[in-house]
Amino acid sequence: MEKDEQTRRLWRLSAIGFTFVSMIIAGGLLGWLLSWMLGQLHNERTFIVTGAIIGIVYGMIDFIRDALKAINENQR
Repeated sequence: MEKDEQTRRLWRLSAIGFTFVSMIIAGGLLGWLLSWMLGQLHNERTFIVTGAIIGIVYGMIDFIRDALKAINENQR
C-alpha cells in the first residue's frame, strides 16, 4: 500500500512540473501568434519573450498553489 502511495505522489509531482513547463511554452507560442496576427514580425522576439515571462509568472502561481495543495493532502 505504501508503494502505491509513493507512486501516486511521484506522478502528481511530475504532472505539476509538466504543467509549469507547458505554461512557459504556451506563453511563448501565444506571443509569437500575437506578433504574427498583428503583423509585427520585426518585433517577434519581444512578443515571444513577453509571452514566456507571462507564462513563467502564471506557471509559478499555479506551481505554488498545486505544491501547497499536495503538502496539505500529504499531512492528512
